[in-house]
Amino acid sequence: MVQISNGIITASISEVGAEVQSLRCCKSGREYMWHGDAKWWNGHSPILFPIVGGLWNGTCRIDGAELQISKHGFVRRATWRAIDVQTDRATFEICSTVGTFKVFPYAFRLTVTYTLDNRTLKADFSVHNPSGCDLWFQLGGHPAIVLPDWDESHTIDGYLQLEGNPTHVLRAGEQGCLEPDTYSVPADADGLIPISVETFSHEALIFENHEVTAATVLDRNRQPVARVACNAPAWLFWSPQGVHTPFVCCEPWYGLCDHQGFNGPVSERPYINCVHGGQTWQGEYSISAI
Repeated sequence: MVQISNGIITASISEVGAEVQSLRCCKSGREYMWHGDAKWWNGHSPILFPIVGGLWNGTCRIDGAELQISKHGFVRRATWRAIDVQTDRATFEICSTVGTFKVFPYAFRLTVTYTLDNRTLKADFSVHNPSGCDLWFQLGGHPAIVLPDWDESHTIDGYLQLEGNPTHVLRAGEQGCLEPDTYSVPADADGLIPISVETFSHEALIFENHEVTAATVLDRNRQPVARVACNAPAWLFWSPQGVHTPFVCCEPWYGLCDHQGFNGPVSERPYINCVHGGQTWQGEYSISAI
């Protein structure tokens, strides 16, 4: 486990998945990141790569070959290497191997640098293509924010306050892939989305077209807890279906899952990214403890 701190907030990051497992206020000891209780969900803030979401029939088509890649990709369960650790910053790296080529036939070097700035944790990603051919991929964040003073007896566990111009939501239905219809944003009269069993009765709320730029998690009293910001084209908000849960995931995605019935090549997956040979793609997101 790697720990970084700026005297205001402290982050603990596992080499497995380069996953932030704790984000804590130094003064109060307050924890902002979900602790991974498997009763609800054993994750914290996994990094999703080289795909996000589900593949229709579990199949990804690359250069004419049909490959099986697990939902959200494989780097979240792999061991990364800490290549630079300083007091308030740490960089982790994972590269393609003979093993990864069996399921994803591209050479890559993926890094994430976590930096603490005042009360904000920033994650900066880079995907380098060391080969001479195009590299197609998706990448996503999946941070889970703890809901303070959670009590299973309450109907509403908190709220989401979205920034941007959200006009509709999508749903992932069969095989975790996108349904063709769009739906109304389930906001209340104040424009807030309740965090409740009803809101997540169809699992994730999915936003596209850069319509969301940031989201603030509020407690039951509508007081801010944490703000997640990103310029990714798609966002998902998720809580386990059918149960009251003491956290909510605010997920900025550079990509989306397949549409139901999709049978095209990887290059036609929603919001797919392409890095030409010898070039580097960059992305980011941040979490601010309020």
